[in-house]
Amino acid sequence: MEEEYRRVTFKYGVLMLRTKTGLSLLDRLGAFRVTKPLAWIMLYIMPVAAAAALFLILGTLTIFFSPQGIRLIEYVRTLTPLANVVFPGVNPYIPIVYGWLALIAAVFVHEASHGIVARSLGFPVKSAGLLLFLVIPIGAFVEVDDKQLKSARARDTGRVLAAGSGINFIIAVISLLLLVATVGTMVPQVQGAGIVSVVQNTPDVHSAANLAGVMPGDFITAINDKPVNNLIILRDNSTFRPGQVINLTIWREGNTIRLDNLTLGKIVVLDTRTNTTSAFAFLGVEQTSLDQLNELLGNYWSSILRNPLVYVCIPTLPRCQQFVPIADQWLAFYKSPLGAALPAVTSLLFWLWFINFNLAIFNSLPIYPMDGGQAFEAAVKSLGKGRITEDFARRITSWVTMLVVAMILVVVAGPYLSAFIF
Repeated sequence: MEEEYRRVTFKYGVLMLRTKTGLSLLDRLGAFRVTKPLAWIMLYIMPVAAAAALFLILGTLTIFFSPQGIRLIEYVRTLTPLANVVFPGVNPYIPIVYGWLALIAAVFVHEASHGIVARSLGFPVKSAGLLLFLVIPIGAFVEVDDKQLKSARARDTGRVLAAGSGINFIIAVISLLLLVATVGTMVPQVQGAGIVSVVQNTPDVHSAANLAGVMPGDFITAINDKPVNNLIILRDNSTFRPGQVINLTIWREGNTIRLDNLTLGKIVVLDTRTNTTSAFAFLGVEQTSLDQLNELLGNYWSSILRNPLVYVCIPTLPRCQQFVPIADQWLAFYKSPLGAALPAVTSLLFWLWFINFNLAIFNSLPIYPMDGGQAFEAAVKSLGKGRITEDFARRITSWVTMLVVAMILVVVAGPYLSAFIF
């Protein structure tokens, strides 16, 4: 019995479980009327996705070689090179649970889409089934007959090859729109100043907030029973002074807490313009005002039209925290009609968007033997209309592959290698 028809195959830690149920399901889905028109749409999506990938690659290279490039390179060096790997548990910035769910879903629909479009166009599918790394599910697989695929018309071959990246791109866009819509339902928990962090009390620094038990995620809603939305008022020497005793009203997880008899500390600020110093009252917190919380939501919501690259900034990266309201340090300050499900919904939607988007654009690149590379080679032969031989089309594809891979290597490894060169 040939290997492709074995029910179970195990190689290099990858376990492939084939099933006849999967083949019959592909046949049924491939028979739907909508499949062929959708396959054309996904064929047109592939060059768009490839262009998006090249735009990001070239944009990064442009910044690297600009006067501001050294700052970006220095920041990249603070991250592990594993940050470029889209595997939860390997990449420390991708959460394991939501990351794996998103990855499994992305790989599953990618492979299934290849098989569905192949069957709709009459191509044989040799096998289909589940894909595992050791015992960890990582998605599914579909094996289309490669010989028939290569000998078919370019438009048919292209539709089968583009199906995986195309469906990933569509799911990414849908997930992003749902994420933006979810963020649109979020509002600050209460009217007040949110506490981002609390300064530790030491013999040299008096932190009244730390001594009183104020915690990150709290809201200070009133000082001396007067409502506040911003703690900048502590800089008003006519109202608050170092050593003054105050009372705070705190909101914490739905409960209002009163903290009495807090003695303010002192902070000395240097004015570099006049080279003079001033002493102000110091509570011992880093805060975000109500206006800042609303602005963060508004910026994220409006960025879908103004600056879509904000959504590539993942919530777990330190540099992205100030731009992403669903980052861990901000999410506790917001509520929505989703209630307690808000963190889970926003996390799953973000990683569905991010992983599907990256899988779509990377697989669309003209890199052989990935989908984009095979589709590029088929397109070159088709455009040659018989004047370009298969060997010459393969050479063109190889040259383009090497060029794109070289650019990716510079983006990924350049910042780390430059540390040894300069």
